[in-house]
Amino acid sequence: MSTHCHCPQCGHGNVVKNGFVKGKQRFKCKSCQYQFTNLSKERGKPLWMKLEAVLLYMSGMSMNATAKLLGVSTQSVLNWIRDFGEANYEKPAPDSAIVVELDELWHFLQAKKNKLWLWKAYDRVTGRLIDWELGNRDSQTLSRLLERLAKWEVTVYCTDDWRPYQQLLDEHPDAFHGISKRETVGIEGNNSDNRHWFARFHRRTKVVSRSAHMVDIAIAIFAKSRVSSGIELLRNWRLSLLS
Repeated sequence: MSTHCHCPQCGHGNVVKNGFVKGKQRFKCKSCQYQFTNLSKERGKPLWMKLEAVLLYMSGMSMNATAKLLGVSTQSVLNWIRDFGEANYEKPAPDSAIVVELDELWHFLQAKKNKLWLWKAYDRVTGRLIDWELGNRDSQTLSRLLERLAKWEVTVYCTDDWRPYQQLLDEHPDAFHGISKRETVGIEGNNSDNRHWFARFHRRTKVVSRSAHMVDIAIAIFAKSRVSSGIELLRNWRLSLLS
């Protein structure tokens, strides 16, 4: 028999009665199999509202606009997005990648005079972001990214003609290095989607990020939702909580 409550572990509403423990009704979540007895009143905002905030953020709304729409503080929205991003932060495990496109995306940290560069590695075959690195537009930041990419079986690297690419990729003799703007169309499109779907990355905006950590989380959410179609899973989860 289904109940009108939600699982305290995963938030799903697919909960059934499952016997008694010490005279108390026991419940079981059919989604995650978690068993519990307490049905204490939920504290704070409901889970569906928190997921709504994440969905709106993924769809291009700023945190300020999302907070006004939901009638909560901007800090609450930031906390929900941060918690969601940290809980779902994941980069693909090293595997084989035939063609990897590399490019940089600029952003602002704390002030418009402080540029933060996002270095991204894009798998042309799967259309996934397989890794990224935050820092300056210099060889040191690129080196950190390439050090992790060395664990992948990359056949071809494609970049523009920025000199550090050639200097550092010469240290990867197992992979061919193609230098041409025509060969970075995939990652340029990924950068365009990145700016379109996340307000903090819009080109003409007053928005600046306060911490590199939140920028990193935003990229992780983008990679998992907009690139890997994870947004459908989140949308369906939210709808299940409203039903």
